[in-house]
Amino acid sequence: MFDVRTNFFENKLLFLARGKIEESECRLMCDALLKNARKLQPGFVLICDIHDLAPLPEGGRLELQKTMQALLDSGMGAEIRIISDKSVVTANQFQRASRSVGYTATEVRSVQEAERLIDQLRG
Repeated sequence: MFDVRTNFFENKLLFLARGKIEESECRLMCDALLKNARKLQPGFVLICDIHDLAPLPEGGRLELQKTMQALLDSGMGAEIRIISDKSVVTANQFQRASRSVGYTATEVRSVQEAERLIDQLRG
């Protein structure tokens, strides 16, 4: 299961994924991320909540990697990733994918911590 929301006022993309996502759903998820990102201004922040997500299948991981590159190309300013102790493998998978396209996401443990970080980034 996944959900993508756009906050135009704060120029923020919110992404939540949990459970097990099959390869076909990964494509839908990535399409939704890109569609919503295109609605935002350059410099937007992505909050990616994967604290309860199982590792993606290999095809899904490759789709995610292409999407991360496309998000960068569309002007993403930063990604803050919400993780947990039970999502370490998934968190490593996402971090390897983002590093392979040239950035490292900041990892936090809660939505509140992510919001505080955004406030600090925006000064």
